[in-house]
Amino acid sequence: MEQKPEAGGSDAGIETTVVIPVWGEYATWLARAVASIRGQAVPCELVVVDNASAAPLPQPDGARLVRVAQRLPLGAARNRGLAEASTPYVVFWDADDVMLPDALATMQKAMNGDRRLVAFAMAIAEAPSGRRHRWPRRRLAQLARIPPALALLHCIWSQFPTTGAIMRTDVARQAGGFSAADSGDDWCLGVSLAFRGRIGWSEQPGRLYQLRPGSIWDRYFTLAHQRDHATAVRQRVREDEGIPRWAKRLLPVIWLGQYAALAAHAARSLARRSLPRSG
Repeated sequence: MEQKPEAGGSDAGIETTVVIPVWGEYATWLARAVASIRGQAVPCELVVVDNASAAPLPQPDGARLVRVAQRLPLGAARNRGLAEASTPYVVFWDADDVMLPDALATMQKAMNGDRRLVAFAMAIAEAPSGRRHRWPRRRLAQLARIPPALALLHCIWSQFPTTGAIMRTDVARQAGGFSAADSGDDWCLGVSLAFRGRIGWSEQPGRLYQLRPGSIWDRYFTLAHQRDHATAVRQRVREDEGIPRWAKRLLPVIWLGQYAALAAHAARSLARRSLPRSG
């Protein structure tokens, strides 16, 4: 079921569709996210996917509302929005994040200026402090200059955010979109994109990220979840015909790298928990 804004359809000159899947408590934050997107310096098509909310979402201002009858995994809900995109570029957004001023214009300009780019992402700021989020690491700007190295490292441990990035709509579709899972789905798409072209990066913050207990990031960041995400990435590498054969032949190396990264992650987490609390 689909509801369109009164204006109907995309205006001429609109280059980007922004997709926001929403359900449950995420509806609380939706109006703020929509306002931040509508306040950008360039217009966009906005698609809100009502992922079988218990109370159907009201029509968001200026957005196309797509309802699904049964709850989908997050990745599948994002893919439902991808199917709706008719613009050259698409951005997938979380309902509890804010798009910072000029972010969309910055990303569009980068994509228009370099046809080699399949995606372009910006740094993440944390709410309410405004500090730069610790991930992605600042080395991403250097890694992006060597696309094969970035693609291979991204298979081992996620190097850049797919959520919040702008990407070429046709490439995202050719890549198979997100995996049909509630977490790790964006990592899989990122791997497919990284093997299809260059990933652009800016240290200018483009997203205000809210660290909330119970969020998807908070609920799916255990070691077991990370192991499942890594398994899904290897499956994507095996099955994606757009990923070169040399990368598929390196799957044993990717497996070893993933488990080394998981072990390092577990050790860091244990060290942080064992540190004495100040104050």
